[in-house]
Amino acid sequence: MDKETQQVPSDFFEYGALLSERELLIVNGLDRCTARYPKNSIVFREDEPSEHFYMVEDGVCFTHRHLEEGSRQIIDIYFPGEIVALDELSRSDHGSGLTTLSDSVLTAYDKTEVTQVFCQSSVLSRLLINMISREHAILTERLVGLARYCARQRTANFLLEIRHRIERSKRVRQHGPNRTAGKVQDIREPTRQAPDVVRLPQAVIADALGLSAVHVNRVLGQFRDEGYIDLSRPGITLIDLEGLDGIAGLNSRNRLGMMG
Repeated sequence: MDKETQQVPSDFFEYGALLSERELLIVNGLDRCTARYPKNSIVFREDEPSEHFYMVEDGVCFTHRHLEEGSRQIIDIYFPGEIVALDELSRSDHGSGLTTLSDSVLTAYDKTEVTQVFCQSSVLSRLLINMISREHAILTERLVGLARYCARQRTANFLLEIRHRIERSKRVRQHGPNRTAGKVQDIREPTRQAPDVVRLPQAVIADALGLSAVHVNRVLGQFRDEGYIDLSRPGITLIDLEGLDGIAGLNSRNRLGMMG
C-alpha cells in the first residue's frame, strides 16, 4: 500500500461546524496515515483489534458481517468525507469488516488519541457526540425499515438515502470547508449539475436491505416501469424523487434530515 501523510480538512468530523483557531490546531495536529486500497480490498475483518477511525478520502467502501449460513449483511456504505467505525468507540475489536467497493483512499486516525485530544475542547467533544448520536439514529431507522417496511419501501428509502449522501459528498469535495470571516462555508447549499445516479451493484443493495438480488431486481424493474428510475445507463438514475419519496413514506425525510 502506498502510505503517506496529508493535511486533513479543517473541520474533520463535521463539515459546516464553526471551529476556533485553537480547535483547528487540535484537529490538524492529529497523527494520521493515508493508504490506497484497490477495489475489493479487505481493510479490516470482524473481531480484529479496533484501533482507528477511518475517513474516506476517495472511493466507496462498506462495512459488513458474514453470517453462519454464508450470507452477508451490509451494515453501511461510506462515501468521500464520511468516517468509518464511529460506532466502535467503546469496542476493542471490530464488530464488522470493511471492504472497498472501488479503488479507495482511506485515512486512519488513532482512536485513543482522537478521544483523548478531543476532551481538550468542549466544542470538539460535542461534535463527536453529535456524530455518534446521528449515526445511531440513522441505523435505528434502518433497523425499523428492515423489520417493518415492505421491499418497495426499503428500496425507495435506500435509494433516496444514498442519493443524499452522494450529493453531500460531491459538495464536500467540490467546495471543501472554506473559512470566511471566521465561519465555515455551508456545504448544504444546493449545487445540482448532474442527474441523480446511484452506482451500486444490485447485489450490494440486496445485502444492505436484507433482500435477495432477484427481489431487488424485481422492485427496480417495477420502479423503472412506473417511471421513477432509469436503468438504461450505468447505475440507477433517479428520475422522480417525489414519487420515490411517496413510496418511502414520511420517515425518509426524517432520516435524511438527521444526516445534515
